[in-house]
Amino acid sequence: MRNSLILFIAFISLLAGSGCSEKFNVAAPYKDITVVYAFLDNSDTAHYIRIQKAFLDENKSALDMAREYDSSFYKNLNVTIKRFLFDGKLYDTIHLNLVNLDNEGYPKQTGTFFNTPNYAYKLPGALNVGLIYRLVIKNLNTGKTDSAEAPIIDDLNFDYCNVDELDSSINRTGTIDFASTASYKTYNFTIKSKAAPDFSFNDPFYHGDALKNPVAAAQVIFRFNWVDSDQISHISTYRYFDYDAGLVQLPPSGEYDFSIKNTTLYSAMLTALGPAPTPYTSRLLDRCQLFVYFATQDYLTYQQRSLIQGTGLTGNEIEPSFTNIRGSNNPLGLFTSKGVRSGRLTITNQTIDSLMIHPMFSQSNIKGTVYH
Repeated sequence: MRNSLILFIAFISLLAGSGCSEKFNVAAPYKDITVVYAFLDNSDTAHYIRIQKAFLDENKSALDMAREYDSSFYKNLNVTIKRFLFDGKLYDTIHLNLVNLDNEGYPKQTGTFFNTPNYAYKLPGALNVGLIYRLVIKNLNTGKTDSAEAPIIDDLNFDYCNVDELDSSINRTGTIDFASTASYKTYNFTIKSKAAPDFSFNDPFYHGDALKNPVAAAQVIFRFNWVDSDQISHISTYRYFDYDAGLVQLPPSGEYDFSIKNTTLYSAMLTALGPAPTPYTSRLLDRCQLFVYFATQDYLTYQQRSLIQGTGLTGNEIEPSFTNIRGSNNPLGLFTSKGVRSGRLTITNQTIDSLMIHPMFSQSNIKGTVYH
């Protein structure tokens, strides 16, 4: 769930910083625009859906409004999840309760925006990968309804979400070797995804045949772990650095051979470590972690549209050009699901030796590993 909240921060940043446009009227009258965020994760035991409103008022400062929770939360919503079988028949309806995330163990970060209350709508319990989830948001004051649909990614089943370097056998610790810095040397593994035999999803945003796989893309993260050991104070500090190796679109077969150059991993490791903080600090490397996040077609399209659209001062719209939330008041956001396969990779002795003697790492003071 914490990964979902981190993605929420990144998503809101995109909303806030997606550029300037002549279409944006800074003196427009106040109006509500619903903003929705949710990444349902089959691995979680509870799921949280953030529903807020964007605000714009010609008579008030946006910074002042940001400090008032009334400007960002609706007072009278009826929020439900309708679950459907793959053939489109309604399975059941679940009412979602409003909760304070502070009480759920997810406090809001400090900043310009109000810090309390920190509301979200809670969907308790495990997800059902055999159902399609439809979010329905009804504003009881206006009668307007917003909605979105998402399939569930089954990341608990190795047959449906598989990374061969991690899932070849149960509890297997894979290895990672990038000892050679020759330009043609790469580290490789295979990502596989497939759906249940009867899976079908008629995504409202894609015309034609129903989608046959809930997974459309995968994002690869390498986490480098190490210990800074101070030889004077004898204090050891555990540190890590995440390297985002990118989002890749999976082909119709659902199988993708991922490849990354050894030199890229070398550069990422150098960025992670940098020079030792003091001449008396030894660096002991721990095992690397590999995270492969599985994403839906809606998430992939959102990312692709954002790249095409551009961000910053050269962006051509104030808001992202893709949202899968439907409604009469032009709602924004993403309601979708994700999955992840992760595991530890033992860095080979050859790679450790290569890092220790390479001139690039002369100031990093690598002395070995925390494992044997």
